[in-house]
Amino acid sequence: MKSLKTFFVLFIILMLQVSAHATHIVGGEIGYECLGNNLYRITLTVYRDCYNGKVNFDNPVSIGFFVDTLEQAKYELKIPASSVDTLDIILTDPCLTAPPDVCVDVMQYVDTITLPYNTYGYTLVYQRCCRNQTLLNIVDPLFTGASFVTVMTGESMLQCNNSPTFKNWPPVALCVDKLLDFDHSAIDTEGDSIVYSLCTPFLGAAHSDVGIPMPQPPMPPITTDITWVSPYDETNMLGGVPLTIDPVTGQLTAIPNTLGQFVVGVCMTEYRNGVVLSEIKRDFQFNVSDCGEVVSSFFVPKIICDQLEVGFDNLSQHAASYLWDFGVSNTNTDTSILQAPTFSFPDTGAYKVTLIAAKNDLCIDTFVNTIHLRQSTFDIGLDWNMLGCNDSIKVQVLDQTYDSVFQIVDWNWQFSNAEASISSDSMNPIFVLPAGENTILHGTITSSNGCVKEIDVPFPYMTIPPLNSNHWVVCPGDDVALNPNGDNSLLYDWLPENLLDSPHSFNPIISDIQQSESFTVHVTSQDSVCARDFMVSVDVESSSSSIFAQAIPDTILVGESSQLTATTSLGTVQFLWTPPDNLSSDTIANPIATPAKTTDYQVLVTTSAGCENQATVRVVVLNPECALPNVFVPSGFTPNNDGNNDVFKVYGFIVESLHLMVFNRWGEKVFETTNQATGWDGTFNGQALPPDVYGFYVKVKCINGEEYTKQGNVTLIR
Repeated sequence: MKSLKTFFVLFIILMLQVSAHATHIVGGEIGYECLGNNLYRITLTVYRDCYNGKVNFDNPVSIGFFVDTLEQAKYELKIPASSVDTLDIILTDPCLTAPPDVCVDVMQYVDTITLPYNTYGYTLVYQRCCRNQTLLNIVDPLFTGASFVTVMTGESMLQCNNSPTFKNWPPVALCVDKLLDFDHSAIDTEGDSIVYSLCTPFLGAAHSDVGIPMPQPPMPPITTDITWVSPYDETNMLGGVPLTIDPVTGQLTAIPNTLGQFVVGVCMTEYRNGVVLSEIKRDFQFNVSDCGEVVSSFFVPKIICDQLEVGFDNLSQHAASYLWDFGVSNTNTDTSILQAPTFSFPDTGAYKVTLIAAKNDLCIDTFVNTIHLRQSTFDIGLDWNMLGCNDSIKVQVLDQTYDSVFQIVDWNWQFSNAEASISSDSMNPIFVLPAGENTILHGTITSSNGCVKEIDVPFPYMTIPPLNSNHWVVCPGDDVALNPNGDNSLLYDWLPENLLDSPHSFNPIISDIQQSESFTVHVTSQDSVCARDFMVSVDVESSSSSIFAQAIPDTILVGESSQLTATTSLGTVQFLWTPPDNLSSDTIANPIATPAKTTDYQVLVTTSAGCENQATVRVVVLNPECALPNVFVPSGFTPNNDGNNDVFKVYGFIVESLHLMVFNRWGEKVFETTNQATGWDGTFNGQALPPDVYGFYVKVKCINGEEYTKQGNVTLIR
């Protein structure tokens, strides 16, 4: 519980520092008094947090009077602010301390309003944002405003009834793990009956980031519930022993077990002769704090062997002074007032140690614990038998502990390393331990007199470690070392022997390897207890025929591009194309080439083993002349819609841009275009022209940058 309390205290402090500027609403309620002739005195009580985010009370407040909770307020009453009062923190236990970071201000707004009789009565509403961000039991409290709501029924108006008035505001601070027993009842001057219940508070005005924090008048809807954070809900608003209220007496009880701030809702319904007159929803905040109750506690082992000087760890809380009595008979000198004393006992035996921790003269707590000082009579010892090792160790622990007086009653053995931790409570257990470095055997032995001894022994037996690698990839003609950095203290037998320079070396070498090979090795420890077999494969990269390069298309015009592609069966490789000019990338398998002239591209492929292979591909670049026959202008056309020679236009695949004009025999321009795909269909202003000879002028720019111009005649044939 101590760590939980500390966490919540730090959490609350941090959150209050971050968002104090926007948090302040603690709660409130609305009451009314009938003065006759449809005149009512309205009282709004609002509570704010004066320690965190002390925002001014509204001046004025706006109270809305609703007939339909989904429609706009029918009437509005604005009341100016009055004087501010601060509530006292009352704790009934003198040994508890009021928390210094809890403070609540209160303001009452009082004014009158004339309300015409309404069969359905009125719902009185005050809305405000925002609640404290540190509330633990509702979702997004900083963006969750409050609506204080009171219902005045039509029957209440007929009876000129006054609403009940709560006797007291609930306690400002509650003490964690302490009983809350509070009279939350109300006074009704007319003697009407009241039923109390817990209820979910309403949402209210929105945070200024998303809406209006102080709406005047209040805005519908006005009866939307807040959203609880699991596991909190209407039946469990605080945690711990749940908050409950007696429906008849209004007695509020709970035992909260979590530090923090919690929003709570209490409703009361007023009846007269079984008819509802009013309903009031009170919305408030509980601050659950550590109230500093003194607790006496200390720690010391129950049984202490082979020493008479004992140090005590004081775990007391909220104490200002201490008195220790170490329980030595026939003496008055076995006391101390130090917080954490060390005391030398006269002999072995049982001693009742008492700690009295005091906060003041009235607040005292006592803790008693009996310790036993004993003399051990045994020597711990162990041995082991190695039962085998291959890919793991199999060992039997042999207990050799001797006790001259008492019996050994408990064993605990534990093998541990970076890979595993295995324990056993047997006297002579057998362990199978995975391979790993820094293996420790830890033993804990307990005698029947309660004395305990421990031993730690580094365990020297290790399994055969794996080879550095069981797969090598090399180039033809390379020299290959099969086990670099191997363990020279082990014994090796490699096969086949005829390919190796030293088949019994920890790291034999193959010279000038030309093809892939596989090897086996049998590895044993010097004492022949541990043995393992391994296989090592050596793959030789394939020949240069495994690389192929192509260009699609392999013949292009100046300014066009070709897709280069290199394919290989060599697995993971790196590519390098030369020359790199006019390539989209020179380090990928498929670059785009846009050469200005015919170019031979070479691709160099390097494998993960460092082997190199290469291939070459040529891209032919054509540069045609910007003239006939590459640019062609026909001498006639027949626009008869037969799909053959229907339009007059310029032909040529090397044309980049053009300007074509056509004139009649009187020099009038009848057609003009700059689009090679658009030809003249023999019309002018939508009318078909007669057969005749027409003049034309064309200027062409080709893809190689050259220009071609021509003027001449074209015959229109119909």
